[in-house]
Amino acid sequence: MAAENQKRHLLFGIAIVGVLLLMALLACTPGISFTEDLGRHLLLGRIISEQHVVPKTNALTYTHPDFPFINHHWLSEVCLYQLHRLVGLNGLIVGKMILMTAALALAMLAIPPRRGTGVYWLAGLLAAVLMGYRAHIRPELFTYLGVGFYSWAFERIRRGASGWRWAILAYAWFWANAHIYFVFGLFMAAAFVLERWMNRRGRPVDLLWLAALVLISVANPNGAAGLLYPVQIFRNYGMEITENASPLTYWQTVVDPMLIALPFLSLLALMAIVGALRQKTERIAGVLIALAALAASWRMARSTPLLALTSLPLIADFLDGRKHPEHATELLCHRAAGTVVLIIAVTLNLGLVQGVLNGWFVRIFPSPISPTPFGFDDEARYLALRELQGAGLKGPVFSDYNIGSLVEYNLYPEPGYVDNRPEAFPASFWRAEYLPALALGPTWDRIREARRINAIIVSLPGVKESYTQELMRRPDWVLVHLDSLIAAWVRNAPENRTLIEARRFGPAALETFERSISNRLARLDHEPFWRRQVGADRAVYECYALVCIGEAARAWPYIWQLHHRYPDYQIVHELMRVTAPPDKVDAVKDVMARRARWPVAAKQVLDWGRVLESESRFDEARTAYRRARLFFPLSPGLREALDRLEDREYPSRYLHAPAARN
Repeated sequence: MAAENQKRHLLFGIAIVGVLLLMALLACTPGISFTEDLGRHLLLGRIISEQHVVPKTNALTYTHPDFPFINHHWLSEVCLYQLHRLVGLNGLIVGKMILMTAALALAMLAIPPRRGTGVYWLAGLLAAVLMGYRAHIRPELFTYLGVGFYSWAFERIRRGASGWRWAILAYAWFWANAHIYFVFGLFMAAAFVLERWMNRRGRPVDLLWLAALVLISVANPNGAAGLLYPVQIFRNYGMEITENASPLTYWQTVVDPMLIALPFLSLLALMAIVGALRQKTERIAGVLIALAALAASWRMARSTPLLALTSLPLIADFLDGRKHPEHATELLCHRAAGTVVLIIAVTLNLGLVQGVLNGWFVRIFPSPISPTPFGFDDEARYLALRELQGAGLKGPVFSDYNIGSLVEYNLYPEPGYVDNRPEAFPASFWRAEYLPALALGPTWDRIREARRINAIIVSLPGVKESYTQELMRRPDWVLVHLDSLIAAWVRNAPENRTLIEARRFGPAALETFERSISNRLARLDHEPFWRRQVGADRAVYECYALVCIGEAARAWPYIWQLHHRYPDYQIVHELMRVTAPPDKVDAVKDVMARRARWPVAAKQVLDWGRVLESESRFDEARTAYRRARLFFPLSPGLREALDRLEDREYPSRYLHAPAARN
């Protein structure tokens, strides 16, 4: 018996190490952090640290500087800023790896199951993949740690170590000032107190403890308003955010590892919930918390890590249920079935680790929710706007939603136009000004005059090539900077003459830019493995930058080289379609046809179907669309394509139409 227990403990230890190794690798990524939120977080952390006050208005922008704004993550911004001062961007990435791995470790070790190791290992891998979807340097990292810590501490309290209540109180204050999901922590605590009373272990001290958690959460710069803000934030939300959409909405157009893992972990969680209720578990808080996380995850994709962390203790409790073993539990833990599941878990663990290190985990999936490349980054490439400012760039600056925070970070104290905080601007601003401005029509002309806009700085994937190519055709704007992330124009006016003469992106700059792509590709084989994927991703978006300024012919040789190096790179396939010279069209068609057979995006099939239609191969196009609906049954694009075939409205040519980002 002792030998059997020792073997079980060893196997469980290997499972934990395997899952946590995968989690650390998935978290070792720059993510989209600096291109979206991180710059603003670091800037606000600096302002708060230096001025010792938390701004209560949208002070970073000139469009609505007096608009009231509740900063529900000011303390995490201070922490990120101070850590960044010490260790830089790659140090923040290491910190992210530690926080995410620690959160998952706490959740997995909260209730170690005594059987069903294979099932638990598999559940842990699914949880790691869900968390990997949100592996960005953002305040939500402290929510992950809080959820894992609360689950672990609750189990210690169940076993009689009541002192952990004080630790939860301390973290509750930090959480209430670090991230808006602190309200989920309050729900977890309330469910735990309810559990104790249902099990006839409740005492008045439990109610006092819960009341203290609520009161300590009011200890934030906005008091009761800050406590209630989580239920009010969407009252002023004028922009649709990708991460706020339901996973079912994603499934209309794309699939990625998170969307693959979510239904399987949801099924395990539901089995555990039903099993726990039938076994009359005393850990009813785990059931309530997992139900809430399950609902939140299917409502908003950004909440899927909540399910990843809260389902594990419940699944462990279910697997370990011995008082009233149910059929499902016995089936999962049967020796033969357990061996099969264990083999699956080991194979999946090894495959995912290999996939992350070699890059296929990121390459085959489409944007906007594809995983980001494994590895460390070069922080200097996010600071190019500071050099441009030193060369004479002046505002007011127009920026798009995606890159606004990075613009603010680089140009401060020059205020920005907009950043990616929908709640920090009036909802009417997004609908009446920002979105119409991106069309570059009459509304843009009025805004440009009213705001006296002197520069345009935009994210290339954010505004896409139709916007940038239109600006390139306008003589009143001059391109002065281009890289894999952004493009910058200034007004062709006398006050900008010095900057234009020094930084105009003319033929010489174009040659230099193209040469940098060639050099980057040549260096890839010599890069260390922890930088190679990030370098390849940077080269891809530099090619896209050429497409965005109308230089697709220059981009093609490097795109073709990237395809031969990484034949499964989905973004490269998209670029191939819009840059292929006449003699390579058939080769690109072959790639499109292969990818349409086993698509990870509905657009892959729609692109190929349009080619078939343009060649009057209508029956083949219809077959491709119908087959794709097996993969994307909710896709409106596929439904419209089939309807179009019925109407026989066939386009003449699609292969060289402007690229659309997934």
